[in-house]
Amino acid sequence: MKYIDAHAHLVHNHQGFHELADSGEFDEIWLMDLNGLTLNDLTFASTQEVLAAAKAHPQTVYAFGHLDFSRSPDEIDRLQEMGFTGLKPYKPRTGWNDQRYYPFYERAEKLGMPIVFHTGIVASIGNDRLKRNPEYGFGPEGMRPSHLAGIAEAFPKLKIHGGHLGYPWLEETIHNLYFYPNICHDISGYRHPELLAEFVRNLDRMSHDGTGRGLHEKVFFATDRFYGVPEENALALKFKEFWKLYFELIFSIYCRWGSPQEAEKFFSANARKWRSGK
Repeated sequence: MKYIDAHAHLVHNHQGFHELADSGEFDEIWLMDLNGLTLNDLTFASTQEVLAAAKAHPQTVYAFGHLDFSRSPDEIDRLQEMGFTGLKPYKPRTGWNDQRYYPFYERAEKLGMPIVFHTGIVASIGNDRLKRNPEYGFGPEGMRPSHLAGIAEAFPKLKIHGGHLGYPWLEETIHNLYFYPNICHDISGYRHPELLAEFVRNLDRMSHDGTGRGLHEKVFFATDRFYGVPEENALALKFKEFWKLYFELIFSIYCRWGSPQEAEKFFSANARKWRSGK
């Protein structure tokens, strides 16, 4: 079985990340650049640190550059030239589907760069940078999963990656996956037992309803952990083991979605296809 962590972060002055990247535990790790922000006393790595990690581990670490809406859409060209695989905006001032952001999405679509959008509740970021930059918003309202639907309709070739599953708007997430071919979601940050069971039931039912929409091919594994802190490195491996056992002991027994072939899609094939287009 191959494993891709399709949504993760790197901390400033990281420890143990290179060893983990070389260990073979993950075939790919996708690092999101949120340079300079802090969360729970952890400072995210600088852009240079994220790119250096990707350069040190080619074909294993992929970097997603911070998409700053206060800059020009041409900045996306520069991010691609720097070596970023995709883009990661954060906390929009209004909503993801604000048409003032459409020139950025148009540029990303043209360059073939996927965008990872946070969806749902978000942890509070303890950094004055958000207050200094008027392009940043507060709270989760601007990051509802339904905001991705308008983007998907306007830019049908843009690869839209919903970070997390959009709690508490889970139904919006399911509808996005069902109706929009260019929207996918990772499952990071989502472990509440009752809500997880609800999501799995809907995913299993709507993946095998005879329409061929294939929701089971649009959801994939991710940890959203902060690599570079020993405890976080270890937690990422625990999440990998948790979902591996979930497939073996629950999905395979109670869900049509739980075969070994489906597990391979969930843990690596779906994400690799999404990133590469192959």
